[in-house]
Amino acid sequence: MLINVTSQMFLLLDTMPVGVLVLAPDLTVMFWNSLLTEWTGVHREEIIGKRVTDLYPNLGTVRYAGRILPIFDGGPPVIFSPQLHPHLIPSLRADGQKRIQQTTVTSLLIDDCVYAVASIQDVTDLMLTAQESRRLHHLAIREIEQRKKVEAALQESSERVRSIVDTAVEAILVINTDHLIEDFNPAAERIFGYRAEEVVGKNFNKLMPHQYHSEHDNYLERYIQTGHPKISDAGREVTGLRKDGTAFPMRLGVSEMRVGNKRLLTGILNDITEQKQLEEQLRNMAMKDGLTGISNRRSFDETLAREWRRMQRESGELSIILMDIDFFKRYNDTYGHQEGDDCLKAVAKTIELALHRPGDLAARYGGEEFVVLLPMTSINSATDLAERIRRSVEDLSIPHSASDAAPYVTVSFGVANIVPCQAGNPEMLLNMADQGLYAAKAAGRNRVEVSKIAAA
Repeated sequence: MLINVTSQMFLLLDTMPVGVLVLAPDLTVMFWNSLLTEWTGVHREEIIGKRVTDLYPNLGTVRYAGRILPIFDGGPPVIFSPQLHPHLIPSLRADGQKRIQQTTVTSLLIDDCVYAVASIQDVTDLMLTAQESRRLHHLAIREIEQRKKVEAALQESSERVRSIVDTAVEAILVINTDHLIEDFNPAAERIFGYRAEEVVGKNFNKLMPHQYHSEHDNYLERYIQTGHPKISDAGREVTGLRKDGTAFPMRLGVSEMRVGNKRLLTGILNDITEQKQLEEQLRNMAMKDGLTGISNRRSFDETLAREWRRMQRESGELSIILMDIDFFKRYNDTYGHQEGDDCLKAVAKTIELALHRPGDLAARYGGEEFVVLLPMTSINSATDLAERIRRSVEDLSIPHSASDAAPYVTVSFGVANIVPCQAGNPEMLLNMADQGLYAAKAAGRNRVEVSKIAAA
């Protein structure tokens, strides 16, 4: 089970500012990016092809493998927080400090194989800064109790905390129980585009789009009342609003401090725009077939399920074209796998060029099989499209001396159509198209056949 680590996707992963580890279902390491080598001193050739537990036995425990393995069966992404799992892949920084890590593990589909992608972020500086802030806070409390040193201790603590707040890369806001902003550090000014004097004394909602005001009011009020926000240990993802009116994603964490009898909330916010863009890029790549560049089976299955539900609501017709390159195994045996790959790419491109509506989807279904999903399309229109694709593939004139259908590459088609009902499921439509494809092959191939069930 090999994957092409020179592909564009893995070149991108190799330049990411986080450690990236790709695992096969048996926990064999398929990819180990440059940053992990820099952190650990373990080079790719030492670990790729081996089980990750050979070098890191801790990952074979239920604590880790027990949460990672379900991902290969369609389980949800997993987050290993820095508080509970600080050293997933143990490594030392230049200062000798153990690297504190936050790890997210998600699935990645490549050529119909599911892999687990672990992205490991170094949050040592952030965690140490938070620890230092807490230490300073506790120190201030103890010194306050020493009446003779109250003023000096408070002044020193204030200067230290202000230095940390002013130099932090995260936006730090201090909010009172009336939801009014009392402090706004330089990083917050950079992120939101406001000067501190423009927002101090204003409601925190000024930094949020209008449609989220009640949600954030409820969130802060719940924290004020209970002290326990309903968020994960990694923070709460919210939407911010810059002075220029642009919205952006950010992560918000809230903690409480008391100054005398006054309760204040400290909000730490991170602009996660680049992280979300990268996640979207990775998701898009995960939905594409690695060879042909069109949508893959996973993308098709998700789209079919979604369109089936939509057609149920709208009582619309849903058509599908299932197609198979004729005698493709013979083609590979005769011309070689490189020519076979080029043939698959050419056919996929021809199919994709035949579609003109945004809602239509062409996907590689598996091997030499392709599929086209056509919402709001009649059986006649779907059949006409299949015939146009069939002729276009013929016009490519790709030689195929081992074919019994023609001296060039041809494709057989099965077409089906249905108005989805509440009692049915997408498998019905696929089975109908498969019957049409079987009929096309039985009738000599290089032809379009409509499912008899669809036509009835």
